Amino acid sequence: MRSGLLLVPIILLSLLSPVCNSEDSDEQTFTLSGNIFTSDGHPANSTSIKVDSMQSSWSSNGAYSFEGVTPGEHTVRAYFMNDGHTVVYRQILIEEDTNLDWYEGRNWITFDVFNGGSVISDSPMNTVKLVETSESISTQSGKGEFGPYQIGEYYTIRAYYGDIDHSTQFIHFKMDPGSSSNPGPNDFDFNHGQNSRYGFLTDVNGSPIEGASVSAGSSIALTNSDGFFLIQNLEVGTSQNVSVSHWGSQLLDPFNIEISDGPGWLNLTTEIKKNLPEYANFSTQIITMPLEKVTIEWTVGGYTDYSSLYLGGELAYRGDKTTFTFEPEQSGNYQFTIESTNSNGSKTNPQGLQVIILPNQSNSDLWSPGMSWNYSLTSTPEFYQNKTYTAIGSERIPDAFGNVRESYLLRVSDEDYEEGEKAFRWIDSESLMTIHTFWADAPSSSSYYQEGFLGWNFTDSTGNPTNPLHYHGGGELYLHFNRTNIIGVPGHPNGYDDTTNSVKVTHEVEITTAAGTFKTTHLEITDNKDGIVSWQMWYNETVRNWVKIIDQLPGSHSDKVVHEMTSFEVPITPQFLTENGQRFTDDDIQIDWAHFPGAERYQLLENGLLVHAGVENQISLGSRDDGEYTYQIVAEMQSGQIIHSEEIVIEVFFVLDAPNFLMETHSTINEENARLSWSAVEGDVTYTVYVMPEDSPSFSMLVNEHENITIKLEPGINRIRVKATLENGKTSDFSDSIFITFEEPEPGDNLPYNSALLTTTLLFLAAASPIGRRDDW
Repeated sequence: MRSGLLLVPIILLSLLSPVCNSEDSDEQTFTLSGNIFTSDGHPANSTSIKVDSMQSSWSSNGAYSFEGVTPGEHTVRAYFMNDGHTVVYRQILIEEDTNLDWYEGRNWITFDVFNGGSVISDSPMNTVKLVETSESISTQSGKGEFGPYQIGEYYTIRAYYGDIDHSTQFIHFKMDPGSSSNPGPNDFDFNHGQNSRYGFLTDVNGSPIEGASVSAGSSIALTNSDGFFLIQNLEVGTSQNVSVSHWGSQLLDPFNIEISDGPGWLNLTTEIKKNLPEYANFSTQIITMPLEKVTIEWTVGGYTDYSSLYLGGELAYRGDKTTFTFEPEQSGNYQFTIESTNSNGSKTNPQGLQVIILPNQSNSDLWSPGMSWNYSLTSTPEFYQNKTYTAIGSERIPDAFGNVRESYLLRVSDEDYEEGEKAFRWIDSESLMTIHTFWADAPSSSSYYQEGFLGWNFTDSTGNPTNPLHYHGGGELYLHFNRTNIIGVPGHPNGYDDTTNSVKVTHEVEITTAAGTFKTTHLEITDNKDGIVSWQMWYNETVRNWVKIIDQLPGSHSDKVVHEMTSFEVPITPQFLTENGQRFTDDDIQIDWAHFPGAERYQLLENGLLVHAGVENQISLGSRDDGEYTYQIVAEMQSGQIIHSEEIVIEVFFVLDAPNFLMETHSTINEENARLSWSAVEGDVTYTVYVMPEDSPSFSMLVNEHENITIKLEPGINRIRVKATLENGKTSDFSDSIFITFEEPEPGDNLPYNSALLTTTLLFLAAASPIGRRDDW
């Protein structure tokens, strides 16, 4: 009876064979990764990489990794948020895991080569050359690329059809960074049998003509600021009619050209000489005033028949006068532009005039939250910085002498600050002198900090306290200055200064900085002990701050620091205190904004939808999915007016904390079942327990609880880790490992499980199966 004998191994195999699970594989995806550099080759700061419309990925320590890219052609964008706020767009074909390094200020040349509408066949005789560098490559499936190369430079690429007829096709172009509306600016198509025409359009003086239309047949191109144009894919062997016009006027008589292969230069010069008017210029670039009449003045340039003044694009005045009285009806930020006109055309000065009409406020509110001032800092020995000081509130604090002062709180921003690096200043609300400073390094770099406590006691000749900004007496003032700098660096001594000084105050002193020309109150503070001018300061009422400071007692490693204002902003709309571009690592976030004078209540819009309405100026928002969120404040004024803030964009990238085992790191047991417990993770969580035995394959199990979890161990040392996964798919890192050693009991008490099972099975089969003569033999 063979059937009985065959049944034994079948049953044994069914009992002893492992159960195998198979899963359907998902669509194949790839990873785009690499390094990101600044223009000078150093690792870039936080940079956003985005593929098509997928969620952007942020770099870390100059490196990035973008997962889940499907096979095919894609648009990739790099946004150098902390290195110039520039973007670079390019096209890319993804067919495998791809490494791509980015450089701020550089982009790639990408191209496709076709023959008769189909991709050209791969051949070492079909090449594309970058003329300026003499690089030459053969296409792969009709595709190729060069770079990255400097944005703003001109390059020439040549296609050589050596496997067809040895003809050539040229393209000359200016490298462009690209944009969301033009994501492939340097992506070109070569077509065998076609060629380009390109060149520069200038006037008789050699000056470029921008914005002119150059057409060849049905193809049209506009000249850029250099007067350059490029017309592509004109049929070789055809005759094309070329015309050139500007604002509807013909600059050249139409003419014909023959299209042939080879270089395609077509430089053009117009003989028409036109004297366009010269720019009119505003007498100032910024006016800040309360709600009252404003006189706007300008000077007229040469060859001008009349001037046109525009307010927000609408004509406000046209004629030959050089002044205009503006009567605003409400506070706000008003933009004026000035245009000059003669019979040959018009020119609008790109430098406009900004008129800031402030909301009504008390005289004590010299600064309000949201005001900001930008400064360039030059230190001796040479060191350069750019800082922004933004008012975010007010506070009563003691100065270095113990006098309680009303102060404005400023947040300090620096383009070179790392993520997490923070700095603040407290400014005396009357004298605008700094009375407290604080700086803390990025946690990823160090735990260093610096804190300063300052005191400025200004008195007149009779010893009475005096505000130097309002002093109009004839004599000098006196200053007792005190400063203690706490340097939170191990081994570094603290700093201390205590000086008596003479102060010379001069009003109506004109000074020019990068922010403009200002009438100022000038303070010259001289140390009475050594006669050195410790500080020079220039204060302007319009910007409500110092426009320049020369500090020869900076209390740092520098001998001198010069602060020069480059620009400023006085808000006339609600202002966020939450920073634009801020990244939250928790899915519960808080959005803060400054009180806006005259507002009765606020609305907060998230991606255009209302998420808060009330009198509060902060809100906590929970359970935000990873991604970018756009916020805007709507202030409802007492007058019924509605005022919208500028938008800010923040990013949520929730980092789920890993569980922690609530048990010893190393332990030993004498039975195969072990009980595990770990700290709970908030939310709807599934835990993955990963067990790595010493001499057996690793395995994992999924559980929903975090206490008294029973797992079965293999003999020897078992390494165990656990991670958490939320319902939305967010996964933590694995926990720290624990090690449990399972020591088997001494042999003799019980047979091992598999041996006992096998013996029982064989006995059962032997008893159940008849033994007979093998008649089939």
